Amino acid sequence: MERFNQEIIKLAVEEGSKAGAKEVVAKLVEDDSYQIRFSNSEIDVIKRWKRYYLDVFLSKGHPLSLGKKITTLTIQDPDAKKIKQRVPKEVRILDGMPNSKLYWGMDSQDHPSYPKVKGLFDKNIDGFSERAPSLIMKAIDGSISKGPDKVAGVLYFGKSKIGLLTGYGNGGTYRTSHCRATIRAFHKSKSSGQDLVVSRNVTDIEKKLIDAGKQAGDLAKRGAESKEGKEGTYDLIMSPTVGANILGSLISSANPIMMISGMSPLKGKMGKKVFPDSISVADDPMITGGMNSRPFDAEGTPSQRTDIIRDGEFAGIIHNSSSAKLWKLINWIKLKFWVKPKTTANSALGQLGMTGTENDPRTLMPAPSNYHFKPGTYSIDEIISSSTRPTIYLTSNWYTRFTSMSEGTFSTVPRDAMFLIKNGEVKGPITNLRLMGNLLDMAKNVEAVGKDLEQVQWWEVNTPTFVPTIKINNCRFTRAQM
Repeated sequence: MERFNQEIIKLAVEEGSKAGAKEVVAKLVEDDSYQIRFSNSEIDVIKRWKRYYLDVFLSKGHPLSLGKKITTLTIQDPDAKKIKQRVPKEVRILDGMPNSKLYWGMDSQDHPSYPKVKGLFDKNIDGFSERAPSLIMKAIDGSISKGPDKVAGVLYFGKSKIGLLTGYGNGGTYRTSHCRATIRAFHKSKSSGQDLVVSRNVTDIEKKLIDAGKQAGDLAKRGAESKEGKEGTYDLIMSPTVGANILGSLISSANPIMMISGMSPLKGKMGKKVFPDSISVADDPMITGGMNSRPFDAEGTPSQRTDIIRDGEFAGIIHNSSSAKLWKLINWIKLKFWVKPKTTANSALGQLGMTGTENDPRTLMPAPSNYHFKPGTYSIDEIISSSTRPTIYLTSNWYTRFTSMSEGTFSTVPRDAMFLIKNGEVKGPITNLRLMGNLLDMAKNVEAVGKDLEQVQWWEVNTPTFVPTIKINNCRFTRAQM
């Protein structure tokens, strides 16, 4: 972390403003990250990425125009010469571009201070690359000790330094560390189990990795000799991994861009009950150890907690400054003059298109930080023992796909150990079933909420989500296609 130069950020803002941009954001990132991949119980790949780049967001437009002209450029290995050459040129290009109807300006208020967010950086990340391979082998050994044949997975870890400055003088600098692992154990080629480790703190990571390895190994061994599941209606117990993916998909639709584009099942549900009273969910960028926690957003707006579900009621949506202005206009057109949304400090430099490729134009968009589900009072054993109706315990799922995002209808594939429960007892592992359902129907049918709150983030869950085990009544399972 020796190349980081705060003056580079100031220069980018100055050059953009001097060239005629009305609004400027400069974000400097220095990142040092690793990947350790393992398969057949052995490490097979170790990679390292060192990145140093500057994102510059620029906009022009009349204050009363419908939207504004926007562009974003990324400068790799930035220095003063590159900034002076590229930023003014990019501002000139803006003159020939059309207005973006989804961009209406950024936060212009002065923010002299920001909240202190705990657990963003662990100094012990320095030198962790030397320890990490041996810790992975301990996790593998822990998994094998439970009986499976082999173990595979991946570990990501590293550190970043982030600096941000806007044309209105807002922003600052902060450091982060991260460590994420996915561990999968396999037994007799037909059974598998998975567990995750998600943390910014590597001080006590050895125990977490070993415990995750053991959990994955135990699930793989218990899932052996599985029987064909019968399609039908069951109650469903979702592990935190599954809950973060399925229920997190519903929470993610509390976004004005998804609502405007007709992709949110929560559209029109504001102020209405969508969950039982036991469910409350917030977007919280200040939660200790959250993988997306930070003191401010991409507009330099101080972080704040935003209630999305409060005691089962759909209570709020996330906004940045631009979406709040657009949302206000849309509601005023509908003669809803009492609707006066403000930014919830959820601005991110995101993709404007829906393809998810680097060719999509980028702008300041509302994006979630960390989702936080309020934990319940039940242990997993209590949830299982109280399940008197036929129930399926789902520990992991992949390939969640929507047939209608606006309605919330989807299907997903149970990927690892899955168990049948009858009369409060685990009867054994089952296989070859697919979960199909509707997010709103499932939300209404939540019966029990566990107290085992875990942070989940992996390739099926992009937004870090703190969520416990959750039980849902009356879920439909069909036979999986072979």
